[in-house]
Amino acid sequence: MVPGKDQPQLLEIDEVVRRIKAGELPDTSNAARLGETNWSPLKDLSEVKEKLSGGTPSLPATSTSFPSIPGASPSQAGASPSQAGASPSQAGAESPFASQAGGASPFASQAGGASPFASQAGTPSPVAAPAGAPGAKKPLPKMAIVGAGGLLAFILISVIGLTIYRNSYSRGLVLEHLPEDCAELYYIDLAGIVTSDPVREHFDKFYKNAKDLAEDDASKKSKKDKERFEKTVEVLRKNGIDERSLREVAVCIPPKDEDDKNAFGPDYAKTLIVVGGTFRKGSVLQGLKEATETALKDEDACKLEDDDGLSMLKCSAELKSSKKEPIYATLVESRVLAISYDKKTVKSVRTAKDRAKLYGADKGQHLVIYRAKESPSWLDGAYGETKLKIGSTDTVVTVETHYDAVKGKKKLDQFKDGEEFVKKKEKLFKDAADKCFEKTPFDMFAESIERTKVEAFDDGLRYEYKVSNKELSKAFKIIADADKEDMGKASRAFFCVTSTVEPYVSSY
Repeated sequence: MVPGKDQPQLLEIDEVVRRIKAGELPDTSNAARLGETNWSPLKDLSEVKEKLSGGTPSLPATSTSFPSIPGASPSQAGASPSQAGASPSQAGAESPFASQAGGASPFASQAGGASPFASQAGTPSPVAAPAGAPGAKKPLPKMAIVGAGGLLAFILISVIGLTIYRNSYSRGLVLEHLPEDCAELYYIDLAGIVTSDPVREHFDKFYKNAKDLAEDDASKKSKKDKERFEKTVEVLRKNGIDERSLREVAVCIPPKDEDDKNAFGPDYAKTLIVVGGTFRKGSVLQGLKEATETALKDEDACKLEDDDGLSMLKCSAELKSSKKEPIYATLVESRVLAISYDKKTVKSVRTAKDRAKLYGADKGQHLVIYRAKESPSWLDGAYGETKLKIGSTDTVVTVETHYDAVKGKKKLDQFKDGEEFVKKKEKLFKDAADKCFEKTPFDMFAESIERTKVEAFDDGLRYEYKVSNKELSKAFKIIADADKEDMGKASRAFFCVTSTVEPYVSSY
């Protein structure tokens, strides 16, 4: 059991040694090698003892969760105590990209190498035991020794190992590496959306169609540009960055620096992008370095440097539209990549601290757009949040907007008579449903737009749209087959809804 984690952790030998030497992990922590049921203090494991006496750890910090087999109780699986206590929510989620035609098996080791769980020394990796796990030997559960005996145990262990490897990313990791003062936040649970019921069935077709449309656009560019683009994508894939590895993304824009009198609005120069994924092969930073240099046609655009024990990628290029500004990237942990123009911003999020509740992303939302009350829009004083959640039967979008008492004074006048305001908005939604989906294949949204719930407050309003997943699946099927003209119709339909419900009124 690793301090700060509520799940038993699967760690490589070198990583265990690194954490012990850094004081992050007590050497008395009980552990077991993967596939074994004998628990003992880490310091008593021969391979750990050997490296503590003279070895040098080389692996980066990891925080891989240890999920259980979905639907299997500990007695059925013959699981060790650490496996039995694992959260079932992390297992059972299909890999969103594994089904793509021609996709490599997520279980294959690099270059035909050993199992991903084998330690570098060729010994099995230890798994830190849960709190209170006894150090004494434990016999295999009776279920594991009846019938096929050792063969059954081997199969179960293999399934557990593959499940761990396939589902080793925990939702919300990017939210653990965000500042606490984002003026604006954009969060997308990519894997959650792709594996949801309305999307999963049609995703492969959608991805292929989108790729074909992109290649069609690329074909209009010069042959050299197209070749450079393809080479850039190839370099990224070689280093584990592709459509199968990305899980979630968060973008944090901090507030302006109050000491900077020239700052206007949020401080975009310190924008932080945090990407979470299962980067299982190659080097992510090396891949970004090569890809950036390929895209910029500049072999000296990037360099890898050590900054206070942190491997940091620094890239810069002279662009026609702006002066030469460096951008920094680093792995704040093995599955989380942080990118910013500001090095201090990147380094400031190394320590994990869950920010999910702070930004309203703690209830399974698949998309969150957030603006802080302390940093309202300079245009009309608006702040609030937009959320999208794909449930078991329906998908719900909520938009809640409030207005600052000073900057949004003109907007606040419309909420003086809340009942009248709601009636007007409901009428506008009905008008949008009647006119915006004519001559489009997306009329399945008309009814849900018409039934939008409207709520008024003293300082703002709230919309709630709900569409059944069955109807959403139909729409996504159309999008999966859509050409540019159909995509344009969809875009125009939703722009029509927005402009009908929120007509622009010049007040400045």
